[in-house]
Amino acid sequence: MRHDGKKAPVSEIRAFTEEHVGEVATLFLRAMRGRRAAPGTALQNYFREIFFSNPWASADLPSLVYLSEGAVAGFLGVVPRPMEFRGKPIRAAVATQFMVDRERYRGPAAFELLKRYFAGPQDLSFTDGAAEATHPLWSAAGGWGAPLYSFNWMRPLRPAGTARAFAHRTTGLIRLATTAVTCFAPPLDYVLSKMPHEALRPPVSNCASRPVDAARLFEWIRETPSRDPLRPAYDRSSFEWLLSQAARARCNGDLRMATVHAPDGALCGWYICYTQPRGAASLLQIGVRRRDQFDAVLRAFFREAWEQGCSFAKGQALPHFLVNLSNEYCLFRMANTSTLFHTRDGELKETILSGQAALSRLDGECWLRFAVEDW
Repeated sequence: MRHDGKKAPVSEIRAFTEEHVGEVATLFLRAMRGRRAAPGTALQNYFREIFFSNPWASADLPSLVYLSEGAVAGFLGVVPRPMEFRGKPIRAAVATQFMVDRERYRGPAAFELLKRYFAGPQDLSFTDGAAEATHPLWSAAGGWGAPLYSFNWMRPLRPAGTARAFAHRTTGLIRLATTAVTCFAPPLDYVLSKMPHEALRPPVSNCASRPVDAARLFEWIRETPSRDPLRPAYDRSSFEWLLSQAARARCNGDLRMATVHAPDGALCGWYICYTQPRGAASLLQIGVRRRDQFDAVLRAFFREAWEQGCSFAKGQALPHFLVNLSNEYCLFRMANTSTLFHTRDGELKETILSGQAALSRLDGECWLRFAVEDW
């Protein structure tokens, strides 16, 4: 009973089930997109596919809904993921689409959802797509930010084309002025590519990139030893499902998978990326057999991005290779602490904070289509 004599709203947290899909999809459009339209079939089916039909779905690690007087007032999506920590299997639970209906509910739904999520049976809870306002909430609930995994790099490949791509993100006179100048981007980039400075010339690598399918790439990854204490644990069927899902995000460009080989044919590494002509080449994952091969593999990725007509390349910071990225003329930016985590294991916590985890854009929520589709 409240002090004003009125009954407090009856609230509870439950596991997300099929009966909640319509309400959660409606909440997504309102909270994430500012739209009051009814959700379409495609969006509702995507919620079902990701949270009920993914290869790792488990009844003891469900997504969560916050109900206020029987109606959905909040949601926290959970995608379980198997990982290895120092050679032993552990369970991770990736959080995604964390949202609360602030127009209709002003209580502690977000905090209570996080506390319930952290109390689950997983060894590690994390997300790599958090908004700026989420970090204080995670900290209050007992979680931490992972700054070494929260900033991104960008490498201009065609400087004028890069300026043109970013001009569309500005407004007013700045956008008009920049757009006017960058109408001449292709010929200007051609001239710049003939300059003697390596940062302006087309990228080169002494290694060869060879397109592969998901099944073959999985075999290469499985055969490549990892020196990182924390790493994802893939099996063939789930890895193929993951990449098939990533490939459906057509707004990001064409999904490309390639192995990288030395002149003698020996495997050096691999990469998975999206490419958009006149836009970005977005790196989802890069791997190497030996750390001294990273530069050659990175340059092979840059070369393919150039050949596909991309204006710039971008990706998540790689703690072990920050110097390498800097030497390859990459620029760094951290808008907010977007990678957040929680664990009850002190050793696991220190491993992530010190940048010793092999976490890529395929292992969090960035491969999902929620943010990039119009729905």
